Amino acid sequence: MTVMSNFEVVIICVCVLSCCSQCLTVENIECRKTGRCNCVMPDGVRMDLTRLNDDAEWLNATLGDVSFFFHPCSDIPYGYHTGSDDCTSGSSLCLFSKTTNTYQNLGTVEEGRFLFENLKESPVMLYKHGNITTAILLLCVYSAQTSFSVVDIEAKQVTHRLKLESIWTCPSLELTKDKRASQDSNKEGLSTGSVLVILFFVFTTLYFVGGAVALKLLRGAEGREMIPNYDFWVDLPNLVRDGSTFVINGCQTTPSYDRI
Repeated sequence: MTVMSNFEVVIICVCVLSCCSQCLTVENIECRKTGRCNCVMPDGVRMDLTRLNDDAEWLNATLGDVSFFFHPCSDIPYGYHTGSDDCTSGSSLCLFSKTTNTYQNLGTVEEGRFLFENLKESPVMLYKHGNITTAILLLCVYSAQTSFSVVDIEAKQVTHRLKLESIWTCPSLELTKDKRASQDSNKEGLSTGSVLVILFFVFTTLYFVGGAVALKLLRGAEGREMIPNYDFWVDLPNLVRDGSTFVINGCQTTPSYDRI
């Protein structure tokens, strides 16, 4: 058995990396559906197209002789009977060809999937019905008007590419139970520490201001005499010093001259 050359090893490595990169396609990041037309990612990013379905109207996109009709959350009968796989039995995405005057079911609600290439890119709603694959790019636009259009038809990997622009296609963040509990606790009010600090300043203000007013009115005090317990506050630094010395000395009293 011959030993492979460095060039052959490099070629194999490139092929392996290429295969691995193909594994990381859009289909590997699927948004878990939580309803007929909504889903949630593990990190809480949520897609919900329910508002697009509220009016019970089809979104229509036309390119040449081909028209697409999209109803994201419901399978609704559309058109008239033109074959075994038309839209009369109900579909979420339907195609009408003016050339052949036929309807083609492109997918039901159950066949629709939300896919993310990555969280920085816009999600795609993918329908795979039989051998027909249709991808709808969901673009988030902050506009009151929804736009549904055709990008191209008969692409290499996807049969039809469509584009949906709407404010209702904007991803949102779904809070977990822990995050909700944290936000609810924050909404309950101030923390205990904040309440204690507020009470401290309130009582301190009342003590000095109220005491000064009382001494002024009752005793006619002026100047520093208006400070409540003035002698105590003046001697407070010395008391703190003595207390600190007492603790540093292991709570042992310092021998005085008289004791010696």
